[in-house]
Amino acid sequence: MLPLWADQLSILLCPDRLLVAHRPRGFRPGLMATTTVPVPGSSEGSAGWEPAAAALDAYLAANPQWRGASLRIILSNHFVRYVLVPWSDDLSNEKEHLVLARRHFSVTHGPVAKNWAIRMSLDRPGESHVASALDESLMSRLTLAAAASHTKLVSVEPLLMASFNRWQQDFREEAQWFVTVESGMLCGALLGRNRWVALRRWRTQGDWASELPLWLSREQLIGEESVPVGALYLLAPSRAGTDSMSMGLPVRFLGEQDRNGNRNGTTVMRPQAVEEASHFSCIL
Repeated sequence: MLPLWADQLSILLCPDRLLVAHRPRGFRPGLMATTTVPVPGSSEGSAGWEPAAAALDAYLAANPQWRGASLRIILSNHFVRYVLVPWSDDLSNEKEHLVLARRHFSVTHGPVAKNWAIRMSLDRPGESHVASALDESLMSRLTLAAAASHTKLVSVEPLLMASFNRWQQDFREEAQWFVTVESGMLCGALLGRNRWVALRRWRTQGDWASELPLWLSREQLIGEESVPVGALYLLAPSRAGTDSMSMGLPVRFLGEQDRNGNRNGTTVMRPQAVEEASHFSCIL
């Protein structure tokens, strides 16, 4: 099947659920439909990827009508590690930059990093760049799942990067925090003008709206950015609990149009997907 005619299937893989978006293609492209699939066997606060991968296998096997579809996988920040790698003029090619990135991961995480698949973008020479890493076994599992379901795996992306690519045109301050919210996990990037300043992953105990101001206050004391931070851009499942947040800077919620199921009139949102609609919007 020609790629332009193939159905498009995007799946956000989380520890406790799969968030699925399906866009029919062909002579008469249909509306995009979304749904949420629980992950059996996941436990509260668990970040292991095996139950989610098993749920993906089962879900694709149960939907043979998607044979030939283009498959895009976005990985929860629970399954990905990040590091900000300083630019080095002494490195001459991508392979050498990857070696440096792996060294940074090893310093932070130890010998386990040798089994990670590492990806990075070098599109801004002279600036620090983001490297992401995931378990090589997870990458192999995703490839096998696509092959078994006869779908075409076109990309595997971390949630932080997929979300950043979706909304980066909205970041207009000299410096701003961009934070994605998941159950048990906050992932934040301090962004300057066309550059990455800092990356953080924070484990939460459930009340992220109370914990986030404390984390950001701590980061402000570290002082990695000389320009005052102008705003917090927040990608969260809902505003619940945020009224009492004391951030000391403007808070701008991303994805609210998507949350209402009204993005350019093309999305049909099932009720169980509304809670995570802001995360969905980066894959729709």
